[in-house]
Amino acid sequence: MSESPHPFPAPRRLVNERLDSWKEIASYLGREVRTVQGWEKSEGLPIHRHQHARQGSVYAFTSELDAWREVRHGAPDSPPAPEIPAADASAPPHGAQPEGAQPEGTPQRPPDWMFATVGIAALLVVAVSWGFFFWKSGQATPAGPVGNGVLSSVVVLPFLDLSPTKDQEYFTDGLTEEIIDALSRVPNLRVVARTSAFAFKGKATDIREIGHQLNVSAVLEGSVRKSGDALRITAQLNRVSDGYHLWSQTYDRPLRDVFAVQRELSQSIADKLQAGEVPQRPGTSDLEAYRLFQEGRYLFNQHQPPESYLKAAEKYKAAIQRDPKFALAYAGLADAYAYLAEQFVAAPKDVMPKAKEAAEKALALDDDSAEAHTSLGIVKLDYERDREGAQREFRRAMELNPSSGYMRHWFAHSLEAQGRIEDAMREMRASLVLDPLLLPPRWDLANELLWVKRYDEALEQTKRMDELFPNMSVAAYLKVEAYNQQGDLKAARGILESLKSSQPEAVKETPYLALFGVAAAREGRRAEAVQILDELEQMRRTQYVEPALVLELCSVLHDHKALLRWLKRADEERSTQFIYLPFHNREAYAEVPEAEALVARIH
Repeated sequence: MSESPHPFPAPRRLVNERLDSWKEIASYLGREVRTVQGWEKSEGLPIHRHQHARQGSVYAFTSELDAWREVRHGAPDSPPAPEIPAADASAPPHGAQPEGAQPEGTPQRPPDWMFATVGIAALLVVAVSWGFFFWKSGQATPAGPVGNGVLSSVVVLPFLDLSPTKDQEYFTDGLTEEIIDALSRVPNLRVVARTSAFAFKGKATDIREIGHQLNVSAVLEGSVRKSGDALRITAQLNRVSDGYHLWSQTYDRPLRDVFAVQRELSQSIADKLQAGEVPQRPGTSDLEAYRLFQEGRYLFNQHQPPESYLKAAEKYKAAIQRDPKFALAYAGLADAYAYLAEQFVAAPKDVMPKAKEAAEKALALDDDSAEAHTSLGIVKLDYERDREGAQREFRRAMELNPSSGYMRHWFAHSLEAQGRIEDAMREMRASLVLDPLLLPPRWDLANELLWVKRYDEALEQTKRMDELFPNMSVAAYLKVEAYNQQGDLKAARGILESLKSSQPEAVKETPYLALFGVAAAREGRRAEAVQILDELEQMRRTQYVEPALVLELCSVLHDHKALLRWLKRADEERSTQFIYLPFHNREAYAEVPEAEALVARIH
């Protein structure tokens, strides 16, 4: 349902987006200080003050300013917005306000969930000019000709929350995901996966630039206004090549009709793109169960272990209590449990059986659930070590949702587990074609390149990760591994020191703590390395420590007893990394015959 954490914990990302004076704020908005101060009073510009509340002691966040600017776009003397391609004469200009329309209020700061992980790091921005959406409420805009051939690919950008209280982000995100899912099941249409689509959430980007980044021919954007039981959903489809407005529709319905609106909207898009019928799937008719499911998915996608997974699990359970036949809620629950193990938060033996039970229940209710097949495949691969069974599940998931890069990258992992590394790399690259901004396949590909000792290529992958996802600790981890294996200890040390200063919390986590121990051992500081190994042993008494992450430290220390001890733990505790161990530092196991025999029996 979202990106996989394999084989590292959720990456961290630092963002410095605070402006600390009127001058900085005015410069960012491209106006004089006096004008910006007037906007705060008259138009709700989101300005914060320090506790002593002096007039000049202010600060603002760029994300809030961008959101305010997007809502205000089109008002007199508004801050400059990025240029949007002109629409055809048959439709109003992209982002134009109809006569008499007014902004819906000042949005609140988006939550920081956008960057925790898997999955995922949003660094690009979403094209949003919402005023047009309320033009001719309930009337479809005449669409011009599609142009040269059928538009065969689309990205659904995150819908905007225009609700009066601005507290429906989980609902608007959920609606976006439902439309993505529905369109993804249309055989003749390539739909950009959630991860890449949501990377554009928050700011305005030219539609043609979005098309270039994601290699799509059409962009769907929209908004949601929810007030009590009243619901207004607007949507607009634009052609990427020239920004031509193809279709728009506004739906004013009671909340109870949200499921019908989703189906109608998805089919309208498929029809306009000449893609065929949207296959229907079992859902729920219980609005409260649906709300709880949306909240669970929203929490899960924050990827901040363990809280986001535990809270998501509670929401999914509550949804299931409301509707015991809600297959998607069971699939979500399966992922929440599985990711506690995949993110090294909980012992696999404690959570993976629960993940399997939930996935199997989802499939019993809906055997066409690509999400549930993927969840079950993860359990089969990383917990039960059933390569063939896992591969069947992933193949079925890809048949049901051929647009999913996430599902395809898990299929690549099943190839890794069979020792087919070149095939796995090809599938990882294919997953990135489907979902260009999905992070896990990039670090997985870099990891595979390390396995086959193509260190320069691995470093090139980490460079690309830095360009797309700045300050991700997982990129630093991979760089250190590459430089260590090349024998460039100085370069590895430099990266570790930089990581220590920029992300002090990250280096306290097991993977990075073990990596510092490896560096100390390689540089001849054995006492420090032994101390870190002892610290990891002590940590194990109060929390789950992924054994596979400690093996390299044992190897570099040539501590054969510790190596065998941690390796046996990886086997006995059903480590999610155990099945991949034949490719991790294989030479080290050769020094310990019993360890080599244990690893060899994996195949």
